[in-house]
Amino acid sequence: MAQPNLNPRGESVLRTLIETYLEEGEPVGSRLLAKRYPEALSSATIRNVLSDLEDESMVAQPHTSAGRIPTERAYRYYVDRWLKALPPDPEVEGRLTAALDGLDLDPESWARHAGRTLAEVMGGVCVALPLPFTQSRLVRLEFVPVGSGRLVAVWVGSLGEVEHRLMENPWNHSEAVLMELGNYATAQFAGLTLAEMRSRLLDALRLGVQQGETIRMRLQELAARWPEDPGAGDPPVLISGLGQLGGLPEFEDVARFRDLVAAFEEHGRLARLLNAFAGRASEDVQLLLGSENPYFDAWPLATAVRTVALGPAGFVTFALVGPLRMDYGRVMGGLRWWSRQVQSRRGQS
Repeated sequence: MAQPNLNPRGESVLRTLIETYLEEGEPVGSRLLAKRYPEALSSATIRNVLSDLEDESMVAQPHTSAGRIPTERAYRYYVDRWLKALPPDPEVEGRLTAALDGLDLDPESWARHAGRTLAEVMGGVCVALPLPFTQSRLVRLEFVPVGSGRLVAVWVGSLGEVEHRLMENPWNHSEAVLMELGNYATAQFAGLTLAEMRSRLLDALRLGVQQGETIRMRLQELAARWPEDPGAGDPPVLISGLGQLGGLPEFEDVARFRDLVAAFEEHGRLARLLNAFAGRASEDVQLLLGSENPYFDAWPLATAVRTVALGPAGFVTFALVGPLRMDYGRVMGGLRWWSRQVQSRRGQS
């Protein structure tokens, strides 16, 4: 969809409408908007601007006699232009600090405690995926093409195991390119776990190392698509705070809420969501709005994803899920502050 064509007044009215709706939780009428708008505008002028915003798919009217609400497109416009991540106030900071307790425990035990705390403090549902680092170290890595769009990754580990993983090869890399990737990975990353190899690749890319850049990029893409162990059973997805969504206006309909609960019970779906965004979320909070989240695109949800590393113990990817009517500044600022505290404490241990 093309970028919206908004004039300064349209932008200003849109921002006022979004901030009013975030605060009130009810469709915003032209009279209330006129009161909240920083300049003197008549209700008639406001209605004309709202009509233009509706033409741009930035606002919608749930019912004929109701006011307007922001669309998913409007929220993305708001987040990209006006969002200010707010540091937590002392009370919230104190409660978030409680989610740091137990960092010395195994990733699953700590993630369970941290997820409950984040759900309570930030609101919404917190989904966590703890992934302990395997103790196996890379001895040799090979990639073998097995037809159009697929390949087999062969991991030879220091514990003597040989693992074969069928993977996607959407780039259709040739056998020669795949052999080069395997040889490069073996030479550069022997002795590392898969997670450490991913981290090293990300570090190299972040530093802008030019030598072997194409190879690194291709390896990073392959590493991101490395499939889960099919014999491991259900992934250890931890869910906290699901009941909180049921009390929100967006999910007053019992059948709609029941469908949402059923979606959260699909742990494989949740694991794919967290794995898909874990890499980018290791750098900063990733914010997915509505249909931007391919695993929950049927619901008006916002998802904030953040991955925190726990040193040799592993890493945990958290996703805080709430309605599109989310306090974005508070959530983004709180998660950023909290994840920095996690990394700081792990660095001291």
